[in-house]
Amino acid sequence: MQESFAGLDVDHFDAMSARFDRCAFDNTRIRRACFGSGIEVTEYVDCSFDGAHISAPSPGVARFERCTFRGSRLVKWLCDSVEFIDCVFTGRISEVNFTAAVPPMDARLIGRTTNRFERNDFSAATLAHVAFRDGIDLLDQRLPTTGSYLVEDGDVVIPKMLALARAWPESRAKDAVVAHLETKSLYRGVRQRHVLFTAASWEGKAFAGLDGYERLVDLARLAGA
Repeated sequence: MQESFAGLDVDHFDAMSARFDRCAFDNTRIRRACFGSGIEVTEYVDCSFDGAHISAPSPGVARFERCTFRGSRLVKWLCDSVEFIDCVFTGRISEVNFTAAVPPMDARLIGRTTNRFERNDFSAATLAHVAFRDGIDLLDQRLPTTGSYLVEDGDVVIPKMLALARAWPESRAKDAVVAHLETKSLYRGVRQRHVLFTAASWEGKAFAGLDGYERLVDLARLAGA
């Protein structure tokens, strides 16, 4: 299947048990996308989503392989059963969860327990409130070259960061950083060893002239020393 859906502007997009090969979704606007309904995977291979603006709170069961998302805006993708392999992302990704583990209920239906997440390129992307969970190997991805800081041993470093932050004097900055680290600590250890902090997640959240992202980076360096 080689088709062009370029410029599509719809409220809903839904595909089921399909394969899209070398299809163009460039400059599409989709307000609620389900890329793979049902329990069989829908595949997108060598497809382009360049310049697209897509929200996908329930993206379904899908695999994206060698797809491009250049200059795209991806918002609220909750990728419980979605795989990404050799994809390229630029533009802005916000409020997105990528996960390597399929939820148990979904796993029984679709017949797999893990999602492949391999060799994706985020080096020119802006990541805001983006979570990598349940064992994604961030060393296998190309991460943003600016505005991001990777903690490789989160199972060790995050608890130390949290202890240091809790010792700060009371302030809004302390409350925000501690709450953020407590959330990160839920996914540490065998579930998610690599933890990425991004500046874009803290835009507009300066507290008394202190940048939350910079405070987190300072804590990570101290805890990892």
